[in-house]
Amino acid sequence: MNMNKLLCVVFAGAALAAVAGEFDLQNAEFAKYHKAITGRNAPEGIVTFAIDPKVSKSGRDAYSIVSAGKGAAITGSNMRSVWYGLYDLLERRGGCHWFWDGDVVPKRDSIDLSNLDVHEEAHYEYRAIRYFAHRGLTRFQAEQWGLDDWKKEIDWLLKRRLNTFMLRIGQDDVFQRAFPETCPYPDASKPQPGMYSGYNDRTLFWSLEFRGKLRQDLHRYAFERGLMAPEDFGTMSHWYSPTPDSYLVGKKPPFLPQSNSTHAEPHLRVWDIRQGDWAEEYWKLTKTALDAYGKGAPKPLLLHTIGLGERRCYKDRKANFDLKVKTLDRFLDIAKRDYPDAKLLLAGWDFYHTWKAEEVREYFKTLDKDRVILWDYEADYPSSRDNRIFTNWDVIGKFPYTYSIFLAYEKALDARANYPLIEKRQKLVQNDPFCKGYIFWPESSHTDTLLLRFFTANAWADKPIPHGEVLDEFCASRYGANAEAMKAAWKAVLPASWLRDWGNNYSTAVLGIGGEVNTDVLGGLIGKWEKPVSAAKVAFEILQRVPWNDPLVQRDAIDIARMVLDRAIALHVWQFGCDLAKWRKSAGNGNNSPADLVASANRIAALCDRMADILALHTDYSLWESYRRLDAVEKIRNPLFEKTLFENSSCGYCRSHQYELARHWYAPHVKAVAENLAKAVSAGNRKAAIKVNAEKERLALKAKPLASLAPTLPRTEENFHRTLREIAALLGN
Repeated sequence: MNMNKLLCVVFAGAALAAVAGEFDLQNAEFAKYHKAITGRNAPEGIVTFAIDPKVSKSGRDAYSIVSAGKGAAITGSNMRSVWYGLYDLLERRGGCHWFWDGDVVPKRDSIDLSNLDVHEEAHYEYRAIRYFAHRGLTRFQAEQWGLDDWKKEIDWLLKRRLNTFMLRIGQDDVFQRAFPETCPYPDASKPQPGMYSGYNDRTLFWSLEFRGKLRQDLHRYAFERGLMAPEDFGTMSHWYSPTPDSYLVGKKPPFLPQSNSTHAEPHLRVWDIRQGDWAEEYWKLTKTALDAYGKGAPKPLLLHTIGLGERRCYKDRKANFDLKVKTLDRFLDIAKRDYPDAKLLLAGWDFYHTWKAEEVREYFKTLDKDRVILWDYEADYPSSRDNRIFTNWDVIGKFPYTYSIFLAYEKALDARANYPLIEKRQKLVQNDPFCKGYIFWPESSHTDTLLLRFFTANAWADKPIPHGEVLDEFCASRYGANAEAMKAAWKAVLPASWLRDWGNNYSTAVLGIGGEVNTDVLGGLIGKWEKPVSAAKVAFEILQRVPWNDPLVQRDAIDIARMVLDRAIALHVWQFGCDLAKWRKSAGNGNNSPADLVASANRIAALCDRMADILALHTDYSLWESYRRLDAVEKIRNPLFEKTLFENSSCGYCRSHQYELARHWYAPHVKAVAENLAKAVSAGNRKAAIKVNAEKERLALKAKPLASLAPTLPRTEENFHRTLREIAALLGN
């Protein structure tokens, strides 16, 4: 690349050893970027740092940057705000731009520090992001990140002025620390009791000793920079944090009633906190986690609970609801007893899913608004369930709450933020002093890079920043000479992106192809999708003109292409389903030519193959490469984990844009249906079953070595552009 162009410089964020000076870390960070920008060492003391709470007018995070002599002085209201000021200075005057997957750092002769008079203050008190416990592809799954990955992520949080993050990626070694006499550290090379199928298979890939130290180290790195991290409390038996078999055998906890089969296995069930000291046993886990992982955490201490979550303890709804209220009250009282100054974050998930709006309203009238925050994260759900989100809970202007983006369940690994809805609802809370936070609480990380830009911008700003304005800045700061072409592509595809809500991807439609369909429902979807998907196809033409000379462009070009193709394949499957249903019912061929039906199925199979080609072109999408990354961070000891990783990723809740599934399952599945259809057409049998058993295919694929399924297509610009041309030809006009 020409040296006059912006360079993408990805810093691993390696820890810098703290020495005597309070701001040695900040001085070293400025020196690192000064050298990267100018090629010269920074003059000693050219930037100074200080903490002064009075720099904040509101009590929220704030900082100032002012010129001082030949340099600059950065003053933060707290330690993290000093970091905000440092990275703001490097962006304003150094020309840097910050993204989760790398920094854009220009080459300049110098950094101008004159005429600086900046004051920045956060609009929202909490600007928070969560990392969740699903497994699969390393880009999206935080449980699979090593310490260098976490340092880079934590640095990005500071660069984008967030102040809170939460790890919900399993219990690490908290049971072993809390109950050492009962729960020994398991042998990570052997199968563990209580491992189930799908995402419930929590087979270890790293030892709990390693995981516990990793969590300590990443928290320490974050805390010394001033970030906050809520710790879980309450009934902490869940699929991602199962009770160890040794605890069940040694302690023999009684369980709450269970009226359905969800989370009914002993390792996942909730101990009966109504009797004995079982609530205190849960509380030991929280206190142990705070002692083990929470040392050095800034104030206020944050505690987070989902209560009883999605549990159905009784068939009688009122009995179930009453138990949920008593459970929350019990743990809120315990938290107040031991941590009277802590902020208690009550997750909105269960309120949204299983409570009635009036129940939420009445319950929050009983709570202490000085200590409790409704930590809601469902504000972006489509309007069909408006009656169950925060807008109907009577908290606006009355009780502390957060505004949120959930974005998607685990299987939704592409761009799909519903900006029109997010922006519409954000207007309701922007000027409400009771709205204490702007949070992003997804099940997968790094799925939508544009959304991350939008979220971090709006979480700080005094007024809403519309997505179009964010897109302009995003493209200009991320893509260099390719900015205009990439912006044209993004603008063309955004209306297609938000056709999807929290769930599903093209695999759902593909693996159901050939079965019975509701033509009325599909007809409605087709009518809604046709125009935006057709308009988005121009991206395949635009992206053919974009050179692959920048890793950020490469990643986003693939993200755009796979998202549009995802929508296009689903649309074609639905159209095929309607045509097939008409053909089955018709006495003659009419407009549903059998030959056209077969051709349509084969076209869908070809599109699925082209999706695999796209996914092959980046390491983000390969399970085998994700497995190898895990092994590179810390040796995988369990020989069965390769199968676990496949199981975690291919279950019905999680299957998505994994290359190995796309190439070796989805595309062959459609080909098999097309072959069955061709046989039925040849025999004139309109009632023939053509659907294929997808689960049988999945299990056969699981039996193969993961390495044998890995991508082999060379990752070249030529192959990307060729694939785009082939997709455009298959989709036609």
